[in-house]
Amino acid sequence: MPCKAAEASVNWVISDEELGFSVGSWGEVVGLDTEFLRTDTFFPLPGLYQVASGTRVYLLDPLVIDDWTALLDLLENPAITKILHACSEDLELVRHHFGAAPRGLFDTQLANAFLCPHYSVSFSRLVSERLEIELQQHETRSNWRARPLTEKQIRYAWEDVYYLPPLYEVLHEALVSTGRLAWFREEMDLRGRFELGDPDQYYLSVKKAWRLPGAARSRLQTLCAWRESEAMADDRPRGRVVKDEHLLTLAQREVISQQDIRDILPPNAARRYATALLAAHAEGGERHHPPPAEQPLTRAQSELVGNLRDAGRARAEALGIAPELLSRKREVEACVRHFSLTGELSEAYLGWRNEVVGDEFRMLLEAGS
Repeated sequence: MPCKAAEASVNWVISDEELGFSVGSWGEVVGLDTEFLRTDTFFPLPGLYQVASGTRVYLLDPLVIDDWTALLDLLENPAITKILHACSEDLELVRHHFGAAPRGLFDTQLANAFLCPHYSVSFSRLVSERLEIELQQHETRSNWRARPLTEKQIRYAWEDVYYLPPLYEVLHEALVSTGRLAWFREEMDLRGRFELGDPDQYYLSVKKAWRLPGAARSRLQTLCAWRESEAMADDRPRGRVVKDEHLLTLAQREVISQQDIRDILPPNAARRYATALLAAHAEGGERHHPPPAEQPLTRAQSELVGNLRDAGRARAEALGIAPELLSRKREVEACVRHFSLTGELSEAYLGWRNEVVGDEFRMLLEAGS
């Protein structure tokens, strides 16, 4: 049983030299967590990095450290295990802040999903269930870029990382004993990465974009690509540049004017972006038509999705794993679409899932075709 976080040795790392020295002492298994802000920006702003090694917790201050080479080397070294909990946002932060694609990851939330019927288990609940320790966890919405941090913030930061290594030991042992470590590793390879979306592909996610004819799709594509690039360059949420529904309305018109933009957009956005929107709209009219967005599933396809999800849930219940691992709606829908085009299971249902539900999914898909 690990000692309480309050008994841990906490070390602030506030210089390039201290970071290089500290990283060299961390060993081959470390806990990693991040705190950030993302209320008025497109990209997350780093507020604190926490690392746990043995009985020591290191708090790395991104407001004063300039040279992150030592940490980058550790993140990208597959021989060093980095333990995180629900790592998707952490991976987005390090990708934006460092340009890093970490390897050697172990996500405790994902590992636990292979051992119990619940997927989205919070860190504090997991520590309670697996280590029988109750955490306070009251600082999730703090301003992590304010200095100095409060005592409550520092305690939260300790707790959020200190228990990751002992969780890793418990969960890794359980995965080995159940014969599911290979399943977890395969899934970790798929989910343990972050890729920034392609601005030219954003139009595919706009609601009702599937209804647009080719020329309007082209205009929507260029309008969305402009908006994504603008939001990234200004580091502003995309909805505070121009909202999706406004871009869709503009794309549906063959010709637009300054007055159209003033009628459709809020006044500040119209004044600021009218010229750029006119140019993006005109560019779209000159492009080849991009592929259409996916149409809603037919009634028969929706019924088939329901049957596959039921089969996945039943198999998950029999195995005692989280049903989301086998019957996530988005992945099942993609499998139905892929099978209708190719007669094969989608990539998500190859590998370990093929071993678990592949035959039953093929039977249901063939019967529903």
